Amino acid sequence: MTSSSQPNSLPQYDAQILLNSQPVIVSVIDPSTHRIQFQNDTGVRKFGDIAGHVCHETIAACAAPCAFCRMPEAVSSGDVVSHEVAIPGDKFLLIHWAKAPTADGRTHVIETITDITEHKKTEQALHQAQKMEAVGRLAGGIAHDFNNLMMVVIGHAQRLLEQFATHPARQELELISQAGMRAAALTRKLLTFSRRQVFEPKELPVTQAIREMEEILQRLIGEHIQMVVVLHPRTGHALIDPVHLEQIIMNLVLNARDAMPDGGLLNIETDNVELDDQFVRTHPGATSGPYVKIMVQDAGCGMDAATLAHIFEPFFTTKESGKGTGLGLATVYGIVKQSRGYIDVTSEPGRGSQFVVYLPRVGPPMGEPGSPPAETKAAAPKDTILVVEDEESIRTLVATILQDQGYHVAVARDGSEALQRLQLLKGRCPLVITDVIMPRMKTTAFVEGLRAMRPEARVLYMSGYAGDTLQANGVSEGTPFLQKPFLPAALIKKVTELLDASPTH
Repeated sequence: MTSSSQPNSLPQYDAQILLNSQPVIVSVIDPSTHRIQFQNDTGVRKFGDIAGHVCHETIAACAAPCAFCRMPEAVSSGDVVSHEVAIPGDKFLLIHWAKAPTADGRTHVIETITDITEHKKTEQALHQAQKMEAVGRLAGGIAHDFNNLMMVVIGHAQRLLEQFATHPARQELELISQAGMRAAALTRKLLTFSRRQVFEPKELPVTQAIREMEEILQRLIGEHIQMVVVLHPRTGHALIDPVHLEQIIMNLVLNARDAMPDGGLLNIETDNVELDDQFVRTHPGATSGPYVKIMVQDAGCGMDAATLAHIFEPFFTTKESGKGTGLGLATVYGIVKQSRGYIDVTSEPGRGSQFVVYLPRVGPPMGEPGSPPAETKAAAPKDTILVVEDEESIRTLVATILQDQGYHVAVARDGSEALQRLQLLKGRCPLVITDVIMPRMKTTAFVEGLRAMRPEARVLYMSGYAGDTLQANGVSEGTPFLQKPFLPAALIKKVTELLDASPTH
């Protein structure tokens, strides 16, 4: 490179030194013979000194030019031509070719090769996360509609069970109720996957919780599988809903059992770990910090890369038709993400699988003195309870349950109609039971109007949605809330608690 003789001329550089300083592989190739004319230091370290050799014979061990080679296109167009290449070992390269005339009038090609494997992994992880989020939103919406349907089925089944305590049809009613409860449990799994389930995290001693599950886990896996549990005595506490931790362990153990139909070894281990920046860089979605590690490892059939790419998707299963819902690992994934944790899985066909769950580690819980639950006083059914719900079947069910207890009930289809009812209502209204998502008027606006008209009224929210949707509509932690579908007994208990605590009651 040359510079002018002017005082402010640019400095001179040695082209070879500049090329050798680059972390990418740079080669100059004669397109007529495919012989390598030049390599920078990065290329020499990668392939050895192969100047003068034919590139496709030496590097790719091919008799003819590589199928992905774009040198002729670069020479004819005069533009930079780029192409991504997948190579064995799940690696990816980005190759650029550019025309490079020589000083003696010949035409060569500069080829640069960049390893973009980590970039592709991050890109794939982001795409997978976006896909899981989209499926989660869909699952949450389906769960909401399904919750409303099951609310009616379970609620009326429970009422009939009370009315027909000695009737010959009671057994059939119990079967209907049980089927409804199982369907509701399936819905909770969908909500958990979509991270929209209501949960109550606590500082939980992980080792103790798993120790208490050992007996039932052994029964689940059967005698043909040997379970080895190694729980580090100093394993810390995790901030997680106790029921959710049980779901994580149970689903991972059941997955391991199904992978070993002929028996084998199942390992469960716990420990404390610190996830550093290096781990975070190689595991997209992870965050650095102190964690409790839970490892579940089996010696089963293992999984290939194609299966691993889908294992956390809802309804994806490798089991025979009718032998799995495909929600087990999806539930684990949803719980871990909702708990701000990370899950890692490694597996190879014929070499088993290892699932490692990382849950944020917190200090031991403060000693909470055990106190017997306070007895709930039976509230006298006075005044009027207003039920606001756009689904007629649910509105009728809730009103009927309350009327069975002797309460005076008024109903409304939405917030606008509810405010009109309150204007005409004579007497007190100590409690309003309202759905969270309704047409015509947002619930937050309705509650503001309620506060202005009836400041003494308490509000009990109910919804088939959960999580972020609730928070966006004024339902925060500690707000009186019932997750649909709920049993009549749960409604009566919550109403009694709120009325007993009401200063006007």
